[in-house]
Amino acid sequence: MITLVCPECRRENEAERIYCHDCGARLDRTALAKVAPKGEDEQETRRRLRKMLDPGRAKMRLMFFKISKLILGALATAAIIQMILPPDVPPRPKTGEFPPQINLDLENAALNHNVAPLQYTETQVNSYLAGALRSKQAALNKLLNFERAIVNLDENTCRVTIERSLFGFSIFTATSSKVTLMDGKLAATNNGGSIGRLPIHPLIMKYADPLFSDLWGALDRERKSVSKMAAMELHPQAVVLIPKP
Repeated sequence: MITLVCPECRRENEAERIYCHDCGARLDRTALAKVAPKGEDEQETRRRLRKMLDPGRAKMRLMFFKISKLILGALATAAIIQMILPPDVPPRPKTGEFPPQINLDLENAALNHNVAPLQYTETQVNSYLAGALRSKQAALNKLLNFERAIVNLDENTCRVTIERSLFGFSIFTATSSKVTLMDGKLAATNNGGSIGRLPIHPLIMKYADPLFSDLWGALDRERKSVSKMAAMELHPQAVVLIPKP
């Protein structure tokens, strides 16, 4: 079948068209005069013209694009709502409570080679973080006000949630990793995360580490102290640190 190429958008148009189907530019029909006419079945010609000029097909195509835009808009709105909604996090520790001196315990265990394992609950870890990070605000991100870091412990898995605020509105980002301690090095394998209540796939979370880099830097002393231990065990709502003998 002979087609006419639009000089503007290069769209191939049917030989019967005068103007381009896409951009509306006038087509050069002089090429048709140079082509020897070929016999075409009359029924085929009618079918092609009916298909080309059928208003029902145009309406269906228009409706398809409208529904697609509506669905994409709804999905985007739902994702934004899930990102805004706060996740289930424990309440803030009471300001009058004295947090456990976990870092001091770790340093004493490393110096004295204490063989007694150190065990802390999830609540104790979060209480320590609240007190320790309060004095390290200078090392934390200045673009968003750092509020707190929350740790959730499970079997061999540690989930860290950061609460930041912008104009008084809280924004939550979380990363979950499988953490191991081997040969004096802490290794973490990411297995996902979230923004608000919206879950994020591990492949994407690999590139989201800059969101937590200020927290890792502020807790570098604690990381080095944990690395001096012989082993670390993560259990639901508890962590056990075993000093070197």
